[in-house]
This record gives sequence, C-alpha cells and structure tokens, in this order.
Amino acid sequence: MGKIKAEDIKNFKVEGKVFDEKTLFAIYKLMSRGVVKTVESTVKEGKESVVLSGKDKDDNWLALKVYRVLHCDFKTMWKYLIADPRFFRVRKSRRHIILTWAKREFKNLKIAFNAGVSCPKPIAIYENVLVMRFIGEEGIPAPRLVDVEIEIEDLEEIYSQIVEEMKKMARAKLIHGDLSPFNILLLDKPYLIDFSQGITYEHPLASQFLSSDVKNINKFFEKKGVKIDENLYEELAQLLGLKK
Repeated sequence: MGKIKAEDIKNFKVEGKVFDEKTLFAIYKLMSRGVVKTVESTVKEGKESVVLSGKDKDDNWLALKVYRVLHCDFKTMWKYLIADPRFFRVRKSRRHIILTWAKREFKNLKIAFNAGVSCPKPIAIYENVLVMRFIGEEGIPAPRLVDVEIEIEDLEEIYSQIVEEMKKMARAKLIHGDLSPFNILLLDKPYLIDFSQGITYEHPLASQFLSSDVKNINKFFEKKGVKIDENLYEELAQLLGLKK
C-alpha cells in the first residue's frame, strides 16, 4: 500500500476486505478534519483489525487502528460488551458492536494515558478508525517484548517497569484484560498496547481478568530467570479495590 492523501481516498481500492466504503469515508473524515494528513503503509494485520501508519499535519507519526467490520467476531465482542457496565446497552448488530468496541479501546486508552501509563497517546476516534501516537521510529514499529532477546539484568528492569505500569492502571481502576509479552512494545521503555479488552474494577469478571494479566506477565519473566513478585495480584487487587 502506497501513501494516500484525502483526495486519493475515493480511488483507493479495497484491501484485505478492511476498506469498505464506510471505512474509507471514516479515514477521509479524519483527513478532512486535519487529524490525519497522510496514510503511509500497513504496519500490522490481525483477525480483528489492521494497523496503518500515517502522519499528521506536523509530520508526526500516527497509528491508525482500523477495526474489520466484515470479519470481526462480533458475537464474542458483544458478550464482552454487555458484561461491561459502561457499555451493557449495546445493540446486537454487527456494525454497532464493532463501533462500540473501537470506542471502548479509545476510552480505555484515555484512562490509561491520563493516569501516566506508558501507552500510545489516544488522539481521535471516528467510526471504526482509532488514531493514536505511533510507537516506533520513522514509521517502523517498536518490537514486541516477546520478539526481543534481552540480557537478564535488563529484563529485571523491564519487569519492574511493567509492574509499575500495572500499578498505575490499578490506581486508575483499570485492568488491561489482555496483557502479555505480545502486547508490550519496547522502545526507550516498555509500552502497553491493545486496550480493547480493558475493563474497570466494576466488571463482574475483574478478578479473573486481573489474575490472567498477572499470570501472563509473571510466567514470561519467571521463565527468563527473573525473580517475580509473588504478591503482585494481591497488591493490584488492593489498589483496584477488589473484594477478596
């Protein structure tokens, strides 16, 4: 995919069954509003979304997360949404569920970013397109934690930093819900990404989601030889105000 500008949108071909007419219009609206100047390339393709790189009017790099409308597992999404007190009234229609899912990630990112969590800065949301700061250099995304070979001394520091980010989220009453070495990027420090499954402490499965996040992180670092915090779950649960 080559660079595209607002005037090119109408002639942009559907790619990977992501860019239906409404999605193209959403990207066009973000461009016409001055949020995005250009779309540069495809960064990552997943089952539920495609991440594109772009630039704003000041040539700062952006990430555009485009949720697949036609190929998302909207039934599973709906089950997650109706259990979330913030979105329990969502209608059971494919498009409405996916648009709400995108709004959910934007809202979770705002909570995390405002709490000082190391994560992409959320910039805008329109329909199924979420715009945020790009984590990487010159359009090249930062590597995932799982893909990097790291010395044990540095791993210990990274673990400590990630634990602190988890505590920041807990103080903001937010649980990532899908935290793992696959959803952490390493640049100058660890950055937490993919907040679409994030929940608040009020969610009925908050303890289960928190436990999963802690197990994923501790298991990864323990296998690498890092001494883990055995009481991490209890510490986070206390900060969240979860009942025992």
